[in-house]
Amino acid sequence: MLRTAAELIHVRGVHGTSVDDVLEASGTGKSQFYRYFGSKDELVREVVRYQMEEWLKRVGALLARLDTWRGFEEWFERMVAFQGRRGFVGGCPIGSVAAEMADSNEPLRMDLAEIFHIRERYVANGLAAMKERGELVDDADPEELAEFVLAAIQGALLLSATEKNGDVLRHALAHTLAHLRSFAAPKPDPA
Repeated sequence: MLRTAAELIHVRGVHGTSVDDVLEASGTGKSQFYRYFGSKDELVREVVRYQMEEWLKRVGALLARLDTWRGFEEWFERMVAFQGRRGFVGGCPIGSVAAEMADSNEPLRMDLAEIFHIRERYVANGLAAMKERGELVDDADPEELAEFVLAAIQGALLLSATEKNGDVLRHALAHTLAHLRSFAAPKPDPA
């Protein structure tokens, strides 16, 4: 039921997906729904948690390598490939729910904000490790750069979903990586 709800909400949105839609698509009944969820709001909050868990399963190994340029490249390549397989439908499952619901459901907004902070933390930790190794210039701020990366990704996912065009995402990620690389410390002169 939860996986079905996540799929429907990702494609149709929260308002475009009713509890009855979820029950019909999952082949479950209302009694089973109310056994696990007290309301549609509770279902949506669980869907958001589920989407985060699924994201971590898909990219967790890559997130551990965000302390190298190649790690960022692999993450971005995987993102383009994943969205391409989906036909650029729905964009980011978390971002889509955030765009639709952040102004109307405060508990859900707080859940979404926490998930975005967790995602930022992966990026910031990787950049901080690079800085600690002397691979980034001293004035590189891993926290600010992580916010930038996440904002760029979310915007690119939204536009690529709207235009159904992978080039939008590919170009935005290339520019994001170029911006990050602009903070690379100069390599020491071997002479």
